[in-house]
Amino acid sequence: MASNKPLSKQSVSTPSGRISYTDRGTGPVALFVHGMLLNNYLWRHQQETLSDIRRTIAVDLLAHGNTEIGPSQDVSVTPNAKMLAEFLDALAIDKVDIVGNDSGGGICQIFCALYSERVRSLTLTNCDTHDNWPPVAFQPFVAMVKARGLSKTLDAMMSDKAIYRSPDAWFPESSCSATETTSHRSRRHRFPRRSGWVPATSLASARWRRYVCCQTR
Repeated sequence: MASNKPLSKQSVSTPSGRISYTDRGTGPVALFVHGMLLNNYLWRHQQETLSDIRRTIAVDLLAHGNTEIGPSQDVSVTPNAKMLAEFLDALAIDKVDIVGNDSGGGICQIFCALYSERVRSLTLTNCDTHDNWPPVAFQPFVAMVKARGLSKTLDAMMSDKAIYRSPDAWFPESSCSATETTSHRSRRHRFPRRSGWVPATSLASARWRRYVCCQTR
């Protein structure tokens, strides 16, 4: 059974900040990228399972987890993609199998566009894409942040688990029109729940597809 115990965190300095990460295993490097409002703990099961065939590294994005940044650091998606390149430079890593979930998948796509020579393979799981960014259902959250309501929402969620566990915690249905909700659902079903590509056909790569492309939870 996979452990829920967090891996020991490390950190390395880059031009974008001091980036926190977990590092486990040996072999070709696999870089795992989480989505917004999460951290590298998301990938603990994949890191444990794949550590005998990959050196698995999971970063904390800018302004997430234990990563430290300056007050003027841009934390939008493209600077995060550039940070990943800086992070790999700091660890003297040339190429990676890069894996992304949620908005982290979008960051991975930008990374691939900017630094294709550093990508050995790309795996995307349940993530934003070029024509679904931000997702329609995410628009109420964006509006809340622009209205400076995020801190109050986070305070409420931290003080009451019932609010945190509510399906409307981030995306209240009342904030979406019926058209938006229907559009989101139909678009969501057009994208596969799991998608991955790896170049080899060995037993190790079969395990890679099986475990990396599983639903994260």
